[in-house]
This record gives sequence, structure tokens and C-alpha cells, in this order.
Amino acid sequence: MKAYYQEKGNLDSYYKVRINEALYDSERGHSYSAIKKANNTLEDMKRDGIKQYQVVYTVLGSIFDSRGNYRMAKKYYLEALENAVPTDTGSVISIYSRLADLTSTREPQEAWKWNEQFGSMVRNNPNFYKVYLILKGQISFFLQDKRKFASAYQEVVALRQQHPEINDYGLTSMKLMHEVFQGNYDKVLKTIQHDTLHRKDLNQLDIRIKAYQIMKMDNRAMDEVEKRRDLRDSLNSDMLFNNINEINAELGIAKLNEEAAREREIWLAAVIVLLLTGLGLTVSRYLTRRRYQKELLKQNKELEIALSRAEESDRMKSLFIEHVSHEIRTPLNIITGYAQIITNPSYDLEEKDRDNMLNAIKVNTMEITDIVNELLDVANDESKEYLTKDDNIAVNAFCRELLDKTETKNNGRLEIKFKTDLSDGYTFKCNKVALEKTIMQLMGNALKFTEQGFVELYVHDSPDHGVIRFIISDTGIGISEQYKDKVFDRFFKADTFKQGFGLGLTISRKAANLLGGSLHYDSTYTKGARFILTLPAA
Repeated sequence: MKAYYQEKGNLDSYYKVRINEALYDSERGHSYSAIKKANNTLEDMKRDGIKQYQVVYTVLGSIFDSRGNYRMAKKYYLEALENAVPTDTGSVISIYSRLADLTSTREPQEAWKWNEQFGSMVRNNPNFYKVYLILKGQISFFLQDKRKFASAYQEVVALRQQHPEINDYGLTSMKLMHEVFQGNYDKVLKTIQHDTLHRKDLNQLDIRIKAYQIMKMDNRAMDEVEKRRDLRDSLNSDMLFNNINEINAELGIAKLNEEAAREREIWLAAVIVLLLTGLGLTVSRYLTRRRYQKELLKQNKELEIALSRAEESDRMKSLFIEHVSHEIRTPLNIITGYAQIITNPSYDLEEKDRDNMLNAIKVNTMEITDIVNELLDVANDESKEYLTKDDNIAVNAFCRELLDKTETKNNGRLEIKFKTDLSDGYTFKCNKVALEKTIMQLMGNALKFTEQGFVELYVHDSPDHGVIRFIISDTGIGISEQYKDKVFDRFFKADTFKQGFGLGLTISRKAANLLGGSLHYDSTYTKGARFILTLPAA
């Protein structure tokens, strides 16, 4: 959706999607990621001249509000109000109501002001006006103003009678506060005792604390204060724990990039030597073939077959050189170009630009490293007739680890699904390294060729046949009918613009065979592409 809106120049919708991403992360408890995405969105909006900053500030306020951080929540709500356009009534109404709710328990005098401004804008909307009346009653309760509370309570009752379709949200709290002011303490205690819905709600804990204080039950009030403190500490601990995990993940990636950068000269030298050797062999072979071509044509059928094989070898080598040259040309150009700029004293670079160039060098160095590793895997597998299967693999736990690694590459772009028919105690003997490489290759291909939808890993066993199957499906572009018989050929790429050698499926099928199993493409699946890896269960 982001790519579509950006391509069409619909920046308003593009930034709405990005803001919703931040809200989604916040709802899942990933506060660090949500705050980072919101701040990045704000910077990009300023760059593109999109003035709706109040939406991002409101999102940031709600993130801190949900974690019990009063000071930061109020700071961002006020910034949202300062940046809101007065004619944008939807945003202004939302900010007023959030400020009134946030300050109702701590600064009720200020909350009254925000709520009255909110109420003046929603008098003709029964649903919003009910929220105004609930907040009015709550603020009056903390002000201990019985008259104002009674007025709000009567208006809520009358509004519900006029509009029965309005939901009951907030009415339980209003009834509790009403009973407190009426002196019906037994009913209040009974209501609190049976109210399990709001025991993890900071706002509701504040109401109970105030109720106990008004009823002169100081011991119970202190118990609620302890519960509120523990809940807020728990929320902050969860937020801190998630933040540390997400920061550690980023630091881990940065560390890997730094290690790759230190090794780039070695790998570059290895790739260059490989290219020169391959080119030399190709030229030498070509010259030799030309010299003896006439003589070879006079030989018998056996020699014609040998010639055919030699020509196929030449074709494969030429194809190899072509693929190597094509795949490393772009990253090498980027590395060389940025290196020249960085090392040229005549260029006065800002720190940010220098960091971006260094990061580009690291990323492209890792791409070349992946290319070399892929070639080494092919060469290594060619020399083997089988793979040892000494690892006892707990299938479900193993698959969940692979999905976590896949999600790191996916970064929330697609839905990653896992489906299993096996119990968590199910295990089988296999080569863990080879199995992980094979499944991650198939999952990586699914991510690469899927723009929207999902990627799914499904695992089940077949006791009658003594096998276990790993099925990788996606909702991507699929494979056209003309290419279905070629997908496992070396260097074959249906889309020549996609990164890679076209060796991934070749390596995966070879690994499956070495493990005593098979890998095939399911042509009956029509929603994208599906590959089935079948291995012995014993």
C-alpha cells in the first residue's frame, strides 16, 4: 500500500499507512519500534511538506499514555494541539478528549477546561457527547463536587433514554461514583469486589483510590495505591524489556555489518581472482576449441558426443561468468564510487552523508559475500553423495526459530504464518544445518517474489509413507507455465532483474536429495508459488 500510494503521489494516504504501522506496533507492546516509526514519519512529513504533524504527535501521546507515562503523554498531546489546524475538527476533538481524560485524575481543574472545549464541539453527536458527560462526571468526582457530578449523571441517564443505541462504556464507573456520593458504601464495595474488567486499568484504579478516600477507608486506598504502582512498574518494565530487545537486535545487525566491512577486502580479492581465473579458462578453452575444431568434426559419433559435452561445458562457464559479472557489477560500482568519495579530501561531506555511504558499502559488501557463499555451497555439495543426519530436531521449535529469522528480513512487510499438524514433542533425525539452509532459501524466495499477502510454512507427517513434509506457500507472482520445468536449473531466473544467481533452488533440491528426500514445485497451487520438501521421518 505504501509503495502504491507513493507511486501515485498520494502522500496523505501514504503517511496514514505509516502512522497506522506505528499504532500497530504500539498495540503489540513494541513501544520502541512504534516511537521510532512515528518519529521517522514525522521527519519525512516535514521533508515532504505534509503539515498534519498533529496526527503523529497524537500517536506518540497515546503510546506513552498506554504505558502510564503521564508527563510524556501530556507533552505530546499539547504539541499535537499546537500543530492542529483549527478547521480540522476531527483532530481537535480527539486531542481535547485525550487531554481531559489524561488530566482528570491528577489535574481535575485543568481537565475541566479541556473537557468543556471538547463538549462545546460535540453537542450534536450523541456518542461523543456521552463521552463528554462521562468525563465531566469523572472530573467532578475528583473535584469532589457533588452538584456538578449530579448534573452530569442525570444528563447521562437522560441521554441513554433518548438514544438507547449508545454503548454502555463508562456507565459502570459513573454508577460507582454516584453510589459513593449517595453514601451507599456497601453497594460501592460490592461493585468493586465483582469488577474484574478494570483491575489492570490505571484510570480505574485512580477512581477506586479516590472512592476509598472519600469513604475514609485509608487502608483500602493504600492497597489500591500499591496495585497502581505495581501495574505502572509492570507496564514500564514491559516497555523497557521490549525496547532493550529491539535495540539489541539493531546492535546485532550493526555488528554483523561491521564484521562484513572488515572482511570486504579479502572477499573482494577472492571474487576478483575467481573472475580472472574463470575468464582465463574460458578464453583458453575457446582458443583450444577453435584450433582443433576441424579435426574434431572428422571424428566418429563418440567424439561428436564428447564435443557436445565440451561445448555444454563452455556454455555453462560462459553463463557462470555472465552471472558473476552481472551480479557483482552493481555492488562493486557502489563500493568503489563511495570509497573514492569518502577518501577524497576535496569533498566536504556531512557526517550523515558519510554514514550513509559507509552503510551502503557495508550492505553491498555483504551482498558480494552472499554471492561467494552461494558459489561455495554449490561446489561443496557437488563433492558429496550424502549428508549425515545426526541431529535430533524438535520440529515445531525449529520451525518457529526459522520464522523469527524470516520476520527479521520481512520487517513486518508481509504476514508470516506457521501451521503444524505435529505435537511440540515430535522429533526426527536430520542434518540441522542443511535443513535450515534449505527452508530459509525457500522462505527467502517467497519473500523476494511476494509484494503483498502472506508467506506460510506448514509442516505435517505421513506415517503411512514414513515421511515428514515442509510446505512453503506464498501469495506472490508465482511461476508461469513455461518456466515450471526449469525452476531447478542452474542459473535459471524468470525475472533477471531480481537479485541472485538463480542457484537457490538448485542448491535446495541438491540438499534434499543428499538428505534422502525430495523437493518439488506444486503446480496445482494457484495463489502464488508452493514448494514441498519431503524427508524421511525416521
